[in-house]
Amino acid sequence: MIGLQAAVRSTSLALTAELAPSPDPAALMARARRLSDFVDAIHVTESPGLRPLGSPLLTALLLRQAGMEPVLHMNCRNRNRVALQGELLGAATAGISALLLRRNIPMRVGRVARKHAVFDIGARELIAAARRIRDADPPSRYGLVQAPDFFIGAAATVFDATAAWQPKSLLAKLDNGVQWMQTQLCMDLPLLRSYMRRFVAARLTHRASLVVTIAPLLSVESVRRLRTNVRGALIPEEIAMRLAQARDSEQTGVQICAEMLHELAALPGVAGAHIIAPGDPELVRAVIDASGLRKKGA
Repeated sequence: MIGLQAAVRSTSLALTAELAPSPDPAALMARARRLSDFVDAIHVTESPGLRPLGSPLLTALLLRQAGMEPVLHMNCRNRNRVALQGELLGAATAGISALLLRRNIPMRVGRVARKHAVFDIGARELIAAARRIRDADPPSRYGLVQAPDFFIGAAATVFDATAAWQPKSLLAKLDNGVQWMQTQLCMDLPLLRSYMRRFVAARLTHRASLVVTIAPLLSVESVRRLRTNVRGALIPEEIAMRLAQARDSEQTGVQICAEMLHELAALPGVAGAHIIAPGDPELVRAVIDASGLRKKGA
């Protein structure tokens, strides 16, 4: 496990998966170890599904102490600027470098939006705060013995970009310190190819590495659920039809995801793939095995 920064800057497709925090460290580490031989880094999510599952920072620290490379998620929804900056300093102290900093979506219960979301600062301000801590001279300004090697990430949204597209939002994030970006769930290869042509033409790849999020879709029901519950999820109807017609929809879903990995490995401008299968490391392993991009256990 070489870590996200080294992986996206290599000539091979970087591979990552995610792990939700858990108050059960033994179960948590067992899942992490099932991933560690197959991916370059493990994302530690923050309150997935709006559930308080545990501390992302503590989870990331446990992974690091076990010789694994975490990617720490932080969002602006749950904490104010003081708490977020404290978390950044905690990550620096713990030697955690890879960060994914996002605004995130408002809290919701049923159809009614709750009023407990914080949003004291936005994603750009959080990104800029991480950059200031990383670049502080001297680091003792923040009480640090040495400056952290933060590798700052942010969200990018795949869409049908036209030739006239001006990536103002992405450029603003880059100007604030972003070094890599991760897309929303995108299984729409034709749309992704079109978007990447614009992304490369805008010379964004000269300033940031792009990681595309994909998922093994095991049934038509899972497609419908993700379309409904995951904001911006891009899943073409062709995939739903292929799953509906399959004798073994789970195996077909794994194969579709493995095919996507092959396509991403050859797509100009794409540096990595993030495979989401929360709580199921065996599914991530099955996808990577089926793709042939990594030798089993290597």
